[in-house]
Amino acid sequence: MSRLMMANASINQEALKSIHHSDKRTQMLSRFSLALITLLSTALFAFAWALALFYGGAPVPLEQVDWPIVLRELVLCLTLFTLFATAAYLPVRKSIAEKLTIGLGLIFLGSWQELLNQLILSDWWLAKAFTLTLSPAGLMLATVGLFQLGRAYRLSRLMLGSYQNIERDLATIDQLTQLYNRRYFFSVCGPLIEQAGAGGHRPVLLSLRIMNLTPLNRRLGFQAGDDVLIRVSKAIRRHLRPEHVAARLGGRRFAILLPNASEREAEELANQIRSRVEHVLMTSEEGEEVLTGIELEARAGEYQPGETLDELLTRIGSNPDPSTTDTASGASGAD
Repeated sequence: MSRLMMANASINQEALKSIHHSDKRTQMLSRFSLALITLLSTALFAFAWALALFYGGAPVPLEQVDWPIVLRELVLCLTLFTLFATAAYLPVRKSIAEKLTIGLGLIFLGSWQELLNQLILSDWWLAKAFTLTLSPAGLMLATVGLFQLGRAYRLSRLMLGSYQNIERDLATIDQLTQLYNRRYFFSVCGPLIEQAGAGGHRPVLLSLRIMNLTPLNRRLGFQAGDDVLIRVSKAIRRHLRPEHVAARLGGRRFAILLPNASEREAEELANQIRSRVEHVLMTSEEGEEVLTGIELEARAGEYQPGETLDELLTRIGSNPDPSTTDTASGASGAD
């Protein structure tokens, strides 16, 4: 019975997908057809209007025709019709495409009227009205369309930038503590200490470990473990300088690279972080507020020439098993 239900669900999903794809194809075909009809209708109208003027007006004698201006207007008409056709097929929002298409179409017809004025003498009031109104109206409408197109493009760029920032954060930030993760810490700090060593500097690495995380988990519940990690990370961020790089290495371990500092300054930083979490008010699983403290073990080590970041972490005892790293929570995990 369960297999039959799963088969029916799969068939329904495939049917929905096919309907969705067919709807998209129908929309594309309808838009293509509308654009084609718009182009053909405009071209037929321009041709019919030219025939009407030829039959209703008087042709300008050939010797009086200003051929350079006629050639210029003809090239302008062809260019505008090309832009008109391009706007009709633009893959943008329908309202924007409509404004651009109608605006450029009116500009094309206004330029077409200017070309006919060079070849035909006509007293029709409609011809004079076309000469006076089509191009300005088209320019106004096309300007509005271009403005909306620019706003839509800017919005899409902002959205793309936001998605890229989110992807970058997911790849480099520990989501629970909002500190850098182990992968990013190694990729950035490894070359950083090598460059510092080549320049004669000796960066200091500060390792922090929460010693009473497991007892707090048992006493207050596992949600309290996440709260402890968050409080420690906030204390770390509060005392960081712009040149410091801090990360959660995994489980209950943190590391801070101090490029231009001594071991004494690293110990002072550790004491400042300890004082922020020495007395904290936390909530138990029963909803009771409990005054407790977070115990931090701090170890600092100075970079030695020729040493790698992994070796420095191992020397100060802050290189956890990679299987426990880059977790969003896992407050009760092993070191």
